[in-house]
Amino acid sequence: MVQTSASPVTAMEPPTSRGRQSPPKILRACVVQSGKVIEEQRLRRRESLSVGYGPRNTFVIADNSLPKTHQLFVVKGSQYELVLTEGMRGRLSVANQPVDFATLKSQGVLKKKGDFYSLELSDQHRGKVVIGEVTIIFQFVVPPPAPKRPQLPAAARGSIWQKIDWPYTAALLAAFVVEAPIIAYFQVAPRPTKLSLEDVDDRWADLIVPDLKKEEKKEPKDEAKGEGGERKQEKKDEDDKPKDEAGKAKVAAARKAKIQQTIAGKGMLAILGTTGIGAASGAVADVFGDGGVGGDLDAAFDGITGVGLATGSTRTTRGSGSGDKASIGGLQTSGGGQVGLGGKRETRLGSVATATPEVDGALDQEAIAKVVRARKRMVQDCYERELKRDPTLTGRIEIEFTIGPSGAIEDASVSSNKMGSDAVGDCIVSRLRHWRFPKPDGGSVTVNFPFIFTPAS
Repeated sequence: MVQTSASPVTAMEPPTSRGRQSPPKILRACVVQSGKVIEEQRLRRRESLSVGYGPRNTFVIADNSLPKTHQLFVVKGSQYELVLTEGMRGRLSVANQPVDFATLKSQGVLKKKGDFYSLELSDQHRGKVVIGEVTIIFQFVVPPPAPKRPQLPAAARGSIWQKIDWPYTAALLAAFVVEAPIIAYFQVAPRPTKLSLEDVDDRWADLIVPDLKKEEKKEPKDEAKGEGGERKQEKKDEDDKPKDEAGKAKVAAARKAKIQQTIAGKGMLAILGTTGIGAASGAVADVFGDGGVGGDLDAAFDGITGVGLATGSTRTTRGSGSGDKASIGGLQTSGGGQVGLGGKRETRLGSVATATPEVDGALDQEAIAKVVRARKRMVQDCYERELKRDPTLTGRIEIEFTIGPSGAIEDASVSSNKMGSDAVGDCIVSRLRHWRFPKPDGGSVTVNFPFIFTPAS
C-alpha cells in the first residue's frame, strides 16, 4: 500500500472551519536582522503594509533592491494579498507544511502580474520574506483584548468636595454678594429725564441763557470830514517819524561808544596792531559797525572770487617800541566786491529699460516682469543717483535673485555688471530684497533679470 503525501498546492488551501466562528484575526509582522527582532507591527485594522527606504513606510528598510515604497501586503476584500518582487525569497506554510517561493512559482500558485508575483492569503497562512539581509516574518493572530483604562482607587481619587478650590470659591461668592445688589439696583432704578429750560431753577438761568447786550447805534460820519481827519493823522505820523529815527540814532551811537570804551585794549584788539585803512585792514570785517551781523550779506561778501594765498606781511619778534592803539575804526572794511556763483550745472537724467528675464522654475515670466515694472522707479532712482556724479554712465546690469515658496526674496546678487559702477548694482540688490512676488508652484525659482541704463541726451 502506497501512501501519498499532500502536494504543495494542496497545502496552500486553507482548512475549512467548523463549528463556531472565531474572531477575525489580524496581521502580525516582525523585522528580523542578525537573529534579533528589531521591529514589530500588529495591524488592528485591515490596512496595507509597505516596505522601502521612504520614511512613510510601515517598515523602513535600506536595501538597493527595494524601491522607495512597495506594498508587501495589500488588502483585497476581506483578505490580504502577498505581493513579491523578482528578488524576494522566502517560505510559506499552512498546517505546518512549508513550501518555498520557487516551488510555488513553478506550480503556478504565485501568479505573475506585471513585474510582481501575488498570492491570496488566509488566516491560516504564515511565513517569511527575505529582503537582502533583512527577514520579515508574518502570521495571523487573534487580536489581544484592548487594555483597560487605568483608574485610581476611590480613596486616591477623592470626593468632589476635595476637588473644590475653596479660597477661589470663597472669593467668588464674596464678589457676587457685593456686586449683585448693585447690579440689581441699576436694573430697577428709574432713568433720569431730560430737563427743559422751564424746569431749571431761576438762579441757574443767568448761567444758561445770558442777557444779550444791546448794540449801540453808530452815527455815520461825513466822508469829507473823515478824509480830512485821515490826512491830519498821516501828517502827524510823518512829523513824529523823524523824531523817532533821531532818537534811535542817538541810542545806537551811545551804545556803540560804550562798547568801544569797554573792549578797548582787551581781547583781539590788544593783539591787532594796525588801525585805519591799510594793508592789513582789508582782512578783518567791522563786526561792531553799522553793517554788522544784521547787515546785507551779499554786499559784505562782494569781491570774493575764490581762495587766495596769504599776503607777504610777516610777524616779527617783539621790539622795544610801542605800536598804534587799536580801535574799532581799524577793523573797518575797505570796500566790497562781487560774489561769483559759478556756472549752472545741469544734471542729466536717464532711462531704464528691461529685457526678457531668464526663469528657472515654475513661475510665469510675465508675472515676474509685472512686479519689476511696478517698482521700476526704485531702479531708476539708483541709476540717477550715480548719474549726477558721472553723466556719461551707461550700460547693462543683470541681477540674479531667488524667489522662495512664500514669494519673498531668499537671495539676490549682481550676476553681470557692464556699466562699471558697483554702487548702482548694490543699490538695486538692496531694494530688490524687500520685493514680494507671486508664490511659485513647486519650490523656489531662480531669475536672472537684465536692466539696460541709458543717460538722457
